[in-house]
Amino acid sequence: MEPPDRVEFVRVLGPAVIFGLLVLPLAAQSSAIGVEETGSKACAGCHAEIYRKYAVTGMARTSGRAGSDRLKESFDRAAFTASGVGYRVSPNQAGFQLHYSRPGVFEGERKLDWYVGSGHLGRSYLSSVDGFLFQAPVSYYSRPAKWDLSPGYQTKKTIDLTRAVEPACLQCHASRLQPIAATQNRFESLPFLEAGIGCERCHGPGKTHIDLMTSGIRNEQRGIVNPARLDAARRDSVCAQCHLTGAARIARASRPSPTYRPGDLLSDHLAVFVWSGGGSSDMTATSHYEKLAQSTCKQNSGDRLWCGSCHDPHDQPRPAERAAFFRSRCLSCHQPSACKESMPMRRKGSDDCAGCHMPKSPTHNMEHVVFTDHTIPRRPGPAPAPRGNVRQLVSFFGEAGGGRELALAYALVAATEPAIRGRALELLKNAGAAAPDDVPVLSQLAQFYDRLGDEEQAMELCERIIRLDPANPAAGTNLAIYWIKRGRAMEAVALWENVLTRNPGLIGASINLAVAEYHAGSPAAAEAGLRKALEFDPDNDFARKLLEEIRGATK
Repeated sequence: MEPPDRVEFVRVLGPAVIFGLLVLPLAAQSSAIGVEETGSKACAGCHAEIYRKYAVTGMARTSGRAGSDRLKESFDRAAFTASGVGYRVSPNQAGFQLHYSRPGVFEGERKLDWYVGSGHLGRSYLSSVDGFLFQAPVSYYSRPAKWDLSPGYQTKKTIDLTRAVEPACLQCHASRLQPIAATQNRFESLPFLEAGIGCERCHGPGKTHIDLMTSGIRNEQRGIVNPARLDAARRDSVCAQCHLTGAARIARASRPSPTYRPGDLLSDHLAVFVWSGGGSSDMTATSHYEKLAQSTCKQNSGDRLWCGSCHDPHDQPRPAERAAFFRSRCLSCHQPSACKESMPMRRKGSDDCAGCHMPKSPTHNMEHVVFTDHTIPRRPGPAPAPRGNVRQLVSFFGEAGGGRELALAYALVAATEPAIRGRALELLKNAGAAAPDDVPVLSQLAQFYDRLGDEEQAMELCERIIRLDPANPAAGTNLAIYWIKRGRAMEAVALWENVLTRNPGLIGASINLAVAEYHAGSPAAAEAGLRKALEFDPDNDFARKLLEEIRGATK
């Protein structure tokens, strides 16, 4: 039986596939650190008042089981349509349920198991499918009290249920993660042992401290980190680990220890790059640290001004107290007479310094949401335009030179910056020559060569990646394509099967495996694989038509 003529193999390309290779692998991914961690409840016995106050802050409530938090989502505006797909969210005893449909094409449901986000502005949700975590395409936005598409989904024309939630993505929302090794997004039945950001994220693992204190050694600083007592760079690193995004964050190839721990220099573990020139970066959900560094207040105050100057990490002011609370912080450096603005700039009847000088601004990638502008502009207005025709990446930490991290940074942003793609490829070639076993560099090079049509070079790079990292999903999916085109069908099938054990939501691998099975004379297996693929990606027109085509050919 001849296979359908239209069947082609689907490549897996783009920075989203390999993003997890580039971000900083933080503490929860180290089993050694996990053993030393105790969880925040162990701190409550001696620090009861701090624990009580912190438990209701936004940082302590950045994740948990859907429906379990003190914030109660409204379901009055829980149904909407986007790009022809209808969405509806409803509560049930086990959490929330997402209903979705494209009339006349498909309909289905997916349970929303976990939330991420404090709820102050909104929340996104995660679904567990056989232990694999995926982001839901719907989020709740608190101020309009409505459900809508999640950030990053607004431009999609189809429903997307396959966005993998990797440990590095979840790390800044939950504590003591439990990822399963050699998978992209599979976790234990409890993906994290502690909801929200726990004490140990800022103070380091607590076991040594507790052991010393219970043994009678009553020095409260023993075996624990107090960020306020660190030197400025190490102190600020504690906040920057989650609140510094930049244009690209790249894990260093050589580090003094495998993962960042409070008390370390973040720059020893992570290279952060920002755009040069005025108005260098758009506002994002985690750009607070970068924006503060751009402020005149920070530049004039130097190391004296840091996040803790204005924010109590263990408590937060109530809404009615916010203006006075932050005004008191401003007046620790400024005199009231320094404000020369006439009404209404001073907001008649109000002494809200932050209301004028830290205005709420929309982010470039999130609808319905605004964030506080930490550049603290003296006269709020449009940000200056970047200087020059082609933007350049520079180290946020002020490091000179280029090298491997700069090459990866350029490669990461090249997808949306066509003008820098030539520069990215040049830097990657140099980095690859200097470190021929560097998997993130090889992965980016393979993608560039594939786009340039140089399959032989891309194949050689993918083969090298798989030898170094057999669980690499993008390299495995693409290498199988190169092999099957060269008659190595059994090896290709084995690769795709292996990839799908790492993440069954990789639809490209599922489709390719179904095509190979059909070519091998196993239409039933091909059909089963495509039906499974459509459970993960019901709006995949290619998979749906291929399934219909195979069914028609086998009648």
